[in-house]
Amino acid sequence: MLATHTMWANQSPVVIKRATEPINFDGEIDDAIWTEIEAVELTTFSPVYKATAINKTEIKLCYNDQYLFISGKMFVNSPDEITSNSKKRDALTTNDWFGLVIDSYNDKTNGLGFFTTPAGLRFDAAVLNDGRSRGEPLNLSWNNFWDVEVTRDNNGWYAEMRIPWTSLQFQPKDGRVTMGITTWRYTAKHNEFVVSPDISPEYGDFGTWRPSLAKEYVFEGIQPRKPFYITPYALGGFSRVYNLNDAETAYEKSNDVVNDVGIDLKYGISNNWTLDLTVNTDFAQVEADNQQVNLTRFNLFFPEKRLFFQERSGLFDFSFPRGNSLFYSRNIGIDEDGAPIPILGGARITGRSGKWDVGFLNMQTANTDKFAGENFTVGRVTKQLNNPNSYVGLMMTNRMDFNGNYNLALAGDVLLRVGPQIDWTVRLAHTIDSDLDNGLIDFDGQKIFTSLVKRSQRGFVYALSLLRVGKDYNPELGFERRQDYFRHGHRLQYVWYPEGEHTIFSHGPQFRGQFLFDNPTADVQTIDYVFGYEVNFRSTWGLEIGYNPNVDVLTDLFELSDDVNVPIGRYTFDRYFVEANSDQTKPLSVFGEVEWGGFYDGTRASFGIEPIYQVSSSLELGASYEFNALRFDGRDQQLNIHLASLNALVMFSTKVSIASLIQYNNVDQNFTSNIRFRYNPREGVDLFIVYNDLLNQNRIGLEGLEIPLSTQRTILVKYSHTFSL
Repeated sequence: MLATHTMWANQSPVVIKRATEPINFDGEIDDAIWTEIEAVELTTFSPVYKATAINKTEIKLCYNDQYLFISGKMFVNSPDEITSNSKKRDALTTNDWFGLVIDSYNDKTNGLGFFTTPAGLRFDAAVLNDGRSRGEPLNLSWNNFWDVEVTRDNNGWYAEMRIPWTSLQFQPKDGRVTMGITTWRYTAKHNEFVVSPDISPEYGDFGTWRPSLAKEYVFEGIQPRKPFYITPYALGGFSRVYNLNDAETAYEKSNDVVNDVGIDLKYGISNNWTLDLTVNTDFAQVEADNQQVNLTRFNLFFPEKRLFFQERSGLFDFSFPRGNSLFYSRNIGIDEDGAPIPILGGARITGRSGKWDVGFLNMQTANTDKFAGENFTVGRVTKQLNNPNSYVGLMMTNRMDFNGNYNLALAGDVLLRVGPQIDWTVRLAHTIDSDLDNGLIDFDGQKIFTSLVKRSQRGFVYALSLLRVGKDYNPELGFERRQDYFRHGHRLQYVWYPEGEHTIFSHGPQFRGQFLFDNPTADVQTIDYVFGYEVNFRSTWGLEIGYNPNVDVLTDLFELSDDVNVPIGRYTFDRYFVEANSDQTKPLSVFGEVEWGGFYDGTRASFGIEPIYQVSSSLELGASYEFNALRFDGRDQQLNIHLASLNALVMFSTKVSIASLIQYNNVDQNFTSNIRFRYNPREGVDLFIVYNDLLNQNRIGLEGLEIPLSTQRTILVKYSHTFSL
């Protein structure tokens, strides 16, 4: 039988008390029901495990037919100990925090987090695969319907949260519903986490998020409530674009008036199955992508920010090392330059039946002057095994147009918990393309991956993987950086946690990297590994130093700019780096990194810094600057790259905000700006006013042709309103 490790498997679930009288939802926590409920037992998670908490905390849970309620009394010794630096929805800044993570299916794998601060902001996120995803373990773009009210006085701050049962999916059994719940409070002033249940720091910073470590709670007499939401939107605006004409003699202006409408619908088909429909889908409110410096030969990965693709996104996860994935939703409705492609509509069905999770997605894009309309289909099914942390699954993606061209991917995977915190994963994917003469039995069209990972954050930690990609493997609905290679990846690490009142929270060495070989010849393609040492302090300062040897074989010219390139050949070079971050609990925090050493047949020196200043809960200022100096003295070539950004967020309240982002890139010689006004009086109701502009630094083009100062300018207004039926 497969080994399992669930901390609370041998403890009886706690039955939560039902509220028989209405709760006055105001953040005062003075209803009679709260005096009848026993507070959860809290354990100090950090900075010193199981130490006596500096401040008292009372967290209680109850429910009725409509809502799950959670209350928190966060006492302090002085009002100065309360930290509330932001009012922004989903703010990733230093605040005092309170909330819970719910594993509503009690599957020990998926969870939903709901948190707030003394300012009353709402933060919610979805936990993917028990925090075991190869990318970020949390989907921070996920949002849901719920409410919070907060108050404060000289003794502390107080919060009441209510989560509608329509926002949670669960399975009743014999009139009872069992959920895994973890609750915690974070006090920024002391960098202190108190958590229920007792979770050891050996599970790492995300241990308090992991559904497999949650405590089981029982609700009696509740039934899933089928959601039925309709969200129409209206969009209006103006865009002006200058394009170089075919004769390359002038820039011609085109003005477009934007006016559009669309609608989204969410309907609970049954207790555990949900249908999402979208017609004339629009993503005008999406934030601008942060520009990146690409000093590799491969495409950059940009995260998905569109809300429609956040729902149950963990179910559609089929990922491989280095960001590669069978399904990358940004292939739908976005071109290679990041510009939107009109989406006529789509549908998504997700649900659970017993131990089976099922997801289906279909989207259709419109014909444009540049792109033919395409249909995108994704299907995913997983079955939880007897071990709650193990599953077997299948996946399918298909991308096709109306001319009969298609790209089909078929895949299967299995994840087994083979020991305490040890996971063994096997994944097999195969692509079939209309342009290639390949079929189901074709080794060249396959990708095979296996890994063995120990996920503990204390002591000896390892991750070992093998991967082979065929020359014809090409998932056009996924993200893949290269083809026709064999890879060995590894991470070996040892982590110490000093006992007692030590200034160091954790430290230790690590060895990580990859070896890639060409399939036909078995010759080395790439060797990229790091010897590093990492130190994390209880004050939240962090430091890592490392040595990074590289071997890279170029079979094509590597173009860094119009004037600088690296010739075909085999290159060996060494690099060194230092990364550090300041105290994250302070209003001003800084992350910085310095790298130096070889770069193919030349050298590279780079410097980056990213300060964030929380002026107040209503004003956040940030900046970033990255400089790269490339020198190829043997070929008399050099390249200096500057990438800078400034951003500001003004929060008039938790409902009204203005956000701005200005970026500069000296290679493209332009400034881009994105300014967004948002009015969000409640979840599901949004008014956006968006301004985008691209300003050119270099105004002289081909043969002295003058380039307009602004070549792309857009102003959009969008209003959406969700109706609950």
